[in-house]
This record gives sequence, structure tokens and C-alpha cells, in this order.
Amino acid sequence: MQILKQQFSVKAYPLSLTKTILLTLTATFFVVLVTMYTFLHFEGYAFLDTISETILNAKKQTLERTINNYINVPQQSNAIVVNAIGREDVNTLAVRDLSGLLINNISNVFSERDYLDMVEFGSINGDIIGVSHDRLQENYLVVKDAGTDNKLMFFSDFSQDTRVEKVITHFDTPSREWYKSVDADRRSHWSRPFRDYDDSLTAGIAWSSPAFDRHGQFAGVVASELHFSELNNNLQQFKPFPESILLIVNEKNELVASSDPALTQKMFTATSHKLNLQTLAQTGVPEIVEANKALEKQNTPGMLSIRVHDKPFYVDTFAVQGQESQLNWKGVIISPATAITHDILRYGLLVMLVLFTACGLGFLAVGWVLSRATRPLQEMARKADELVTHRWTPSPDKRHFPEIASLETTFMALSHKLAESFELQRKKIEEDETTGLWTRAGLEHNPALYKRRNMVGLIHISNMYNIVNVLGTEFGDVFINEFVSRLRDLLPSETLIARDTTDKLLVIFPGLNQQKEYLHYRDVLSSLFRGEANEHQTAEIKYVYTGNVGMMLETLSEENFSSVHRGAGMALQQAEALGNGVVTLFTQEMYEQELFNIKLHAHLNDAIHQQEFHLVLQPIIDQSDETHCREGECLLRWHSEALGDIPPARFIPLAEESGLIVPLGKWVIEEACRELAAMIARGAPHDFLLHINVSAIQLLQQDFAWHLMDTVRTSGLTNRNICIEITESVLMQDMKRIGKMLGYLRRHGVSISLDDFGSGFSSLSYLHALPFDSIKIDRNFVMGVIDDEKAQSVINSLIVLASGFNVPLIAEGIEDEAVKLKLKSLGCDKAQGYYFRRPSAFSTFHCEAGAFYYQPTAAREEESV
Repeated sequence: MQILKQQFSVKAYPLSLTKTILLTLTATFFVVLVTMYTFLHFEGYAFLDTISETILNAKKQTLERTINNYINVPQQSNAIVVNAIGREDVNTLAVRDLSGLLINNISNVFSERDYLDMVEFGSINGDIIGVSHDRLQENYLVVKDAGTDNKLMFFSDFSQDTRVEKVITHFDTPSREWYKSVDADRRSHWSRPFRDYDDSLTAGIAWSSPAFDRHGQFAGVVASELHFSELNNNLQQFKPFPESILLIVNEKNELVASSDPALTQKMFTATSHKLNLQTLAQTGVPEIVEANKALEKQNTPGMLSIRVHDKPFYVDTFAVQGQESQLNWKGVIISPATAITHDILRYGLLVMLVLFTACGLGFLAVGWVLSRATRPLQEMARKADELVTHRWTPSPDKRHFPEIASLETTFMALSHKLAESFELQRKKIEEDETTGLWTRAGLEHNPALYKRRNMVGLIHISNMYNIVNVLGTEFGDVFINEFVSRLRDLLPSETLIARDTTDKLLVIFPGLNQQKEYLHYRDVLSSLFRGEANEHQTAEIKYVYTGNVGMMLETLSEENFSSVHRGAGMALQQAEALGNGVVTLFTQEMYEQELFNIKLHAHLNDAIHQQEFHLVLQPIIDQSDETHCREGECLLRWHSEALGDIPPARFIPLAEESGLIVPLGKWVIEEACRELAAMIARGAPHDFLLHINVSAIQLLQQDFAWHLMDTVRTSGLTNRNICIEITESVLMQDMKRIGKMLGYLRRHGVSISLDDFGSGFSSLSYLHALPFDSIKIDRNFVMGVIDDEKAQSVINSLIVLASGFNVPLIAEGIEDEAVKLKLKSLGCDKAQGYYFRRPSAFSTFHCEAGAFYYQPTAAREEESV
């Protein structure tokens, strides 16, 4: 390459391109620096004052939004609590039942808001419950009801089992400031400032809202408190500058909060439980007093100027109103004049003009230099195709930067070398280096591929990757070459063989073949994976191959090669599902099946919103008392308007692959609870246990337990009405996490059933580590219980196992009386199947007076007919 470059000569500038650009930028920077220094020397103070004013205005807007967001928090908090109470009945409502709601509100919903200090509810009978936490996250709970002997008790944490910190014997809820105004007119109000439970050091206001039960009856008052001490702490952080003073005053111009907490301490007196709020004029602080005078004289909104001890200050205000504009407060900002200046527009434009002028001149110079460098580079880009044709021509410019001149000579030399390199690269792309076979790309460019050939085979050596991973690439190369050698020995010499991927080979058979030729080659290729080819091998190392072949019959052309390759791939997938050594021919049904799966996936996405899913119930019978039924399994069915009835075995795997199993699973839980609640309302037993199938993806969702138990509660059920069924495949996902989840659910009353037990290889391995309440026998054992002694032995073992764990054993798939009686004689506790009742809609089961009748009545049978 160096010898070729020496044959060409291009003139260059004395300085390199890099040095020229750096020199130009350095000169530009020096000019800008000198210009900025001169400008700031004469106009610097005015410039800095303008920047200060801009910052102060921006911080004022941020401060106004922050304070008003602070004021909105109690209203948001009340809305949540009032909405929850609206679903209750006032006659059965106990304040203690609301502790979880209030704790969740203050600890979770507003966990990042340290300015929501207390949430409380006072009922119409004088009972009260409240939760509070402060900046240090010290929590306490207050309760007054019959359980506390009508005394107001303060607990040291959110639990009523913690230490009692304080007791107020005579506490009248209706007389509290936050209660009485709402009690009078049943409307939401901001209370007047008050002391928190007569504490001498805590004061605040509360947003109080009336609460009504689901019948519209007045249930009591919900209040969310804001304490002035927390507002003081926030104002210290929010003030625009360290020397600024930030105040909050009420509609009477009385000071309620300050960035200097000492100013608000005078509101507390030792002799009275009431607050002593001062006006701004009564604070005695000169800056505040003068600011108050200026604000009283102000006629139009805007920033005011005052002087205190010959020092200039600026005063500005902003509204503090809250979400419903019921709070007519305002904020006052007092800042020294050094932080705020004037003439922002004039100085801003002047600064921008100076900067743009200096930078513009510099960029013009840099642009000229870069243009001298980029023009020849653009010319080289235009001529890039000449490299491969060995026709590179020098640039017409007489002089170049040294770097450009070097590029010119290098490209001239490269044009001689690239032609050779491209030929080597073509071989790497089109020929497999390990086996010497065509690659797929090389095969497609081979004219012989499209000459009277209509049968393609895609061979997958399934143990290829294991061989490479365990024994290394060198052994893998020998392994694949030996396979290719055996393949060549078995197939005609005109057969085209290409390496499609590391573990796949493409075989293109010669001639136009028929079904009988396919059958012959099928047996030949199958023998490679079934050990028959090893019988005649005399070498010390006998290679064993596992794999499958997919084949397709269709005349090849350049246009259809890709589709034929895909067809062979579909056939290969079918073959792999049938076991080692299977060879499968592509059929149109395979394509239609894949197409149907795509359609199914598309329709599944909209099926929930189009209400195409429905639930059915199949009863579970106690064999010791077949008359009374108190248990059943909820099953999911899908009837698509476009595709008809789709079995769960088809759409559940698709839902799990796409992630739609999560919303679908939530819908199943909500609909199952609604159906069960309706069935109990019709007369079914209140302790009816409904089994719901749950997938691994559902169970691993963080909100699964919360959603399940919240749905149970809002449906009017109890956790003991629900049993979730899980299979061994669920447990294999994440044993540790799922074990914790199941333990949590079971502690809260939800039952656990192990479904299809015995169908996997490790069923016994997880029994000792997981909580469960019942075991379901895999239906394959039940179907063979009459004639298969092994199935009977397995069921006997499972019965002993279930008895040892003290849980019932449920047999699925009972379809005739002989199987039922056999299982009963073996000691199986419970049974389920078509013999007792086919899965039916919840509404078809007769319920009356706490009894569930799983057999249809004669009248209902006639109706169904």
C-alpha cells in the first residue's frame, strides 16, 4: 500500500486541517472573551441585576404552584376517603374499620408529601379515628369509640396494639373546629386555624368534607389537616434567596406561616387554647412592617419597592386559594433589591446582540476554513464508487490540506486493492468456511438451484449447540463435517447442500419429485438421527446425531425461494414437536394453522373489550355427602363472533405469550367474584368456595394479591370464598417469590389448590415448601383407574400423601359411575366431572335458603330442551 501511495503526489497547504481549525477557533474565542470582558466591565452590574430579577420571577411562579399544590393535597385526600365511605352502610359503619383506609391514604397515596399531617373521620355518633405522621415519620393513631370507653386515645403507631401515649377523657367531636361548620350545612369548608387536640405547640387548618353512605345518609365529617409548623419548614426551603423573607397571611392579613418560624411562635399562649394570630404590622420586623404599609396602599398588582434603613427591597405577592378557591390567602415575598433589577429587555437585547456579533464573526471565519476542507471531501464521497472499479481520478483543485492530500493518495491506492478484497469477501459470504458448502446467500445466487428442482429439505441438528458448548468449536467442526459426509453418501450427487445456520442445513433434491420420492428420502434422512447410520461405522469415535427434517414440494424459482424456505421451516417445527428423527412434509394445513394462530392473536386483543369471554361453573362434590355442594371451579370460555368457540388450550398459551393474560386474569377474578356474589344473593351458601385458575404471569404481578383481595371485598365476599388453583408449571417460574405470595394469600384466608398434581417430574419436591389446602389429581390417572393397576397405585399413594398433609384429594374428569365408585372405594375425598354436571353458566344453578343444587331440576331440564 505504501509503495502505491508513493506513486501519486498531491500539493498541500503548509498547515494541517486540524491545526488550522484549532487556530481559527482559538482566535475566535480570544475575540469573544475580550469583547465579553469589556462589556461586563462597563455594564456588568446592570447585567447581573437583570439576571437576578429573571430568576426571582421564575422562582415566584414555581413557589406559587408549589404552595397551591400543598393546599390541594387535603382536598385530594378527602375525596379518596369520602368516596370509600360512600360504599359503606352508616348503620354498620365503625370508625375502626376505616383505619386501613386512612393509613393507606397518608402512608402510601401521599407518602411523598410530608405536608399532609393528619387525616381523621368523626362519625355522627361522636366516634372519631385519625392517623398522623410528621416530618420525622413518627406515626400515631387516635381513636374514640365504645372500644376506648368513649375516651380519645393516642397510640404510638398506626396499630391499636401499640402503646397508648395519651388519653383525653372528655373529648367532644361535634365541637371541634373542623367538624361543626360542616355538620351545620353539609358542605366542604376550610376550617379556621385551630390547635391540634389542644396541643400547645401544634396549630393548623383542615379541609373538612361531609361523608355520606351508600344510601345518601350523612355519616360524619372527613378532615385532612395541614400544620403550620410543616408549612414553616417548607417556606424555609422555598424562599427565592437566602436573605428573602417568605410569608403566608390569611384573609384578615394575619400571619399564619413564615420562612422564619420564630415569627409565628407568638400565636401560642400558655393561658388560652385559642390561637393569637398577629397582623403583619404587629410582627415588629421593620422589613415586614414597611412591606405591609406598601401593600395597603397598592392599587394595581405588581412588584413594589420599599426602603428600610436606606436599603432597597422589593415586595411581591401571589394568591393562595386552593383547588376550589375557598381559601382567600396570599403569599408575600420580600427580597433585597440587589436580587431584582430593571431594564431586562434593554440589557437582554444588548447582551444577545453583542454575543451574536462576536460569535457570528468567529463562525464566519471557521466556516470559511471548513469549506476549504469539506469541498474536496464531498468530491471524494461523490467518487467513492470509483474505488471498486479502479478508476479513481485526482481532484481538480491544485492545493489541499495535508490530510486531504493523504486521503487522495490513499484512495488511489485502495482502488487497486479493493477489487481483490471484494472477491475474497464474496467467498466468505457465499461459502461456508467450515464445511465448504454454499451459504444460503450463495445458494440463492447459484443458477443450478432453479433448474428442474421441486423438493427442499431443512435439516436441524438439534444437539449441535450442545456439542459445541461442551466439547468446543473444533470438535463441532469435525462433528458437522462428518454429518455432511454421511449426507452426501446417502443422497444423489446432483443434490445441492447449503449451510443455512450453525445447526441447520438446506438440501435441494435433483429433478421433479413425487410423493413416492419424498417417502424414500424421508426414510433416508430419518436414519441419520436414529442410529442406523452408525451401524456400519468402523471409526473409533461414533458420532450420534439428534434432529428433525422439514420438507416441501414446490417447483423452485427466484421469486418463491424464500416462501419455500419458510414452508420447510413450518414443517420442521411440526416435526420437532413429534420427537427425534421425525421428518414432516409441509401441507397447506400447517400454513392455515399458523395463519389461524395469527388471527387468534389479533382477535384475542379485542375479545375482552367486546365482551366475548364468559365464565362457567363446574361443581366439586364431597363424596361423603353428595347432596350438599359448597364448592366449584370457575372455568373461562371464549366465543368469538369471527372465529367461533375457541378452547382454552388454544387461547391461554397465546395470552401468556403476548402478556394479555394479565388484563384477562384480572377480568376473570372480577367477573368470578361478581358471579359468586350474585349466586349467594340468590340463596347459595355464604361459605361457598370458588376455585379460580391462575397463571404464573398473573401470580408474579406485584399487585396480584391487592387486586384479588380488593375485588373480593368490593364484591361483598370474604377471602375464604376464594381458592386459587396453580399447576406445577406455575411453581417452576420462581419458586421463592411464588412461595412468599402463596403464604401471604393463605394467611389472609385465600385457599390454595395444587392442580394436575403428578403430571410433572418434580411434584413431590415442592410439597414441603409450599402452603396448600387441597390437591387435584391429574385427569390422566383418573381416566385409567378402572383398568390400569399403575394408575390405581398412583392414586392410592396420593390419597396417603394427602392424608399425611391433612388436605382433601380432588379427582377431576369423572365421566361415569364406575369411575366415581372406584375412586370413592379408594378413599378419594372429592370429585369433579361430567358425571355430576357439565360446566354451566352460574345463573343455571338453583340456589335457595343457603343450599346449592348442582343437579338441574326437571323444570329446568325441560326449559333447556
